[in-house]
Amino acid sequence: MRSFDPKEHPVPFVHRLLLSGVAPRPIALVSSLDAEGRYNLSPFSFFNAFGANPPVIVVSPAYRGKDGTPKHSFENIRDTGEFTVSAVSHAMVEQISLASSDYERGVDEFVKSGFTKLPSRIVAPPGVAESPFVIECRLLHHYDTGGLPGSGNLMIAEVVMFHVRESAFTGDRIDPRRLDLVARMGYNWYCRANGEALFELPKPGHSGIGFEALPQHIRESAVLTGNNLAKLAGTETLPDSHEILERWSEDMRGIDPAEVEADMFEVELRMGQAHRALLALMADWKRGALDNPGISRRLQHCTQVALEHNELTFAWECALMSHADAVAALSAGT
Repeated sequence: MRSFDPKEHPVPFVHRLLLSGVAPRPIALVSSLDAEGRYNLSPFSFFNAFGANPPVIVVSPAYRGKDGTPKHSFENIRDTGEFTVSAVSHAMVEQISLASSDYERGVDEFVKSGFTKLPSRIVAPPGVAESPFVIECRLLHHYDTGGLPGSGNLMIAEVVMFHVRESAFTGDRIDPRRLDLVARMGYNWYCRANGEALFELPKPGHSGIGFEALPQHIRESAVLTGNNLAKLAGTETLPDSHEILERWSEDMRGIDPAEVEADMFEVELRMGQAHRALLALMADWKRGALDNPGISRRLQHCTQVALEHNELTFAWECALMSHADAVAALSAGT
């Protein structure tokens, strides 16, 4: 890995490192009013949520890197103590890019970017009507992280009202596919939280056995990835390898290679059919077409595919039977 001491590099370089590595970042489209009641609208990606009782968010409008002057949004929030945050959907990306321009104080970015003002119920600044998710916020604390060009200002605020578009819900839950939000990456890159970019990962309902409890041949596998191992390590108890060996030995004895429909291990594996891949492997095994190390590797590939399709029990069987001793015992029984 390359290592960088931020004290040894210019601020723009450090800024680019942060933006590229701390990503994707949600975008806060912040609406505020100055002391004279003039509107301001600007997007910030130094933004996130912290706690729910009370609901708290933090947005960080940094001092300008070129001359250290404060952003209009920061001055408005500091002076009035109120603002709104509107989430950014994919349908809004060109408009938020336009709103990010550094306009003169007093210029209404709602007008410049073509956004519609959504009246707030509690605070004075409006939200953005085109957004599927809008929150009204009141400033709790301001923390200046340095007071230098490029330094941040942590504007810690309480959410006092939520507004969520009806179409964002599936039942009583907000559906990320319906929000279609975008997030900020480094340089000119963004990402879209929809389609194949979305996946579900349920939280464990129990404490897993952990990596250290995995058998050594599994933990040190050249096939299985960290994600694969974590799924195995998340199981509650280690399966009984002796029981599996007895059952597999019986299955092996009952296999006639000429009657196995799955004839291509690689094809079945590519199709995500771990069970059929194992049948093809067993047929080749009984023909004597594979050496034991090759069988071990193929069993671990079966493990990997089974894990990718959430077939945890079968994945554990393949993983445990990929041990050299188990392969030798099964081979001797054929």
